[in-house]
Amino acid sequence: MKRVFPMLLAAPAMLGLQADPKISEVRLDSLGPLFNVEYLELIGIEGSSLDGLSIVVIGDEDNAINASCGNSGWVESVTPLDGAEIPADRTYLIHASSLLLVQPDLLADLALEDADNLTVLLVRGAAVSAGEDLDLDNDGVLDSTPWKSVVDGVAFVWGTPGVASEHVYAANRAVATGMTFIFQARRCLDTDAWAIGAASYPGASEAAGQRNPPCAGVLCAGDLNAAAVVGAADLATVLSNWGAIGTRGDANADAVVDAADLSLVLANWGFCDL
Repeated sequence: MKRVFPMLLAAPAMLGLQADPKISEVRLDSLGPLFNVEYLELIGIEGSSLDGLSIVVIGDEDNAINASCGNSGWVESVTPLDGAEIPADRTYLIHASSLLLVQPDLLADLALEDADNLTVLLVRGAAVSAGEDLDLDNDGVLDSTPWKSVVDGVAFVWGTPGVASEHVYAANRAVATGMTFIFQARRCLDTDAWAIGAASYPGASEAAGQRNPPCAGVLCAGDLNAAAVVGAADLATVLSNWGAIGTRGDANADAVVDAADLSLVLANWGFCDL
């Protein structure tokens, strides 16, 4: 067993594979006492380059809440990340909010519209500018995708897309309950789901400039599936997510699945001491 694991787990590194960064936290606005606070944060592997990547924000043309009054697929902003890299703390923070209590890695206004549906994409090879309409017939399908690939994305859904607000264009979604606006949401690095945060900055789970806290509780270290035992299922979760960012395989919650997570699972093998 000890001879197999090092050979198996070295394969991604030997092949030069590296997980792409992900969008980890977004604040669209804030209620008092601090107003107009907005930011976007990426999570990634320390030292990984952001060359060729851009943040593309898609909303509507005239800030209308009702989709029939606006224009779905309207590019609100494009923020290139060329020349940047993920710092040692594995988070890359973008904002231009003077009231935010954390300094940005990139000073930029992302035009994160609140009180409306919004899509935020991390794309590679963007050839698009703010003000372009990518969904000409407003049917919820982009007629033009002027980028090489979508690395990650999240949609903030306040109202039913195409009915109460504009369409959205990302599979990952932070969905409001009832008629509540979304002011902040974060990716659960231990489940890869999105959780809605507090309306006012800073909220209890706010982690701008820091790795997000886990969202799912576990019974003991290494028990990734909360089964009260650290065993083959947990080991399989680590191996199947090796090198990934923000998954259930991240046993030590440091935002990447690697040898430290494998060691934690093996060191705590067996039933949890409840």
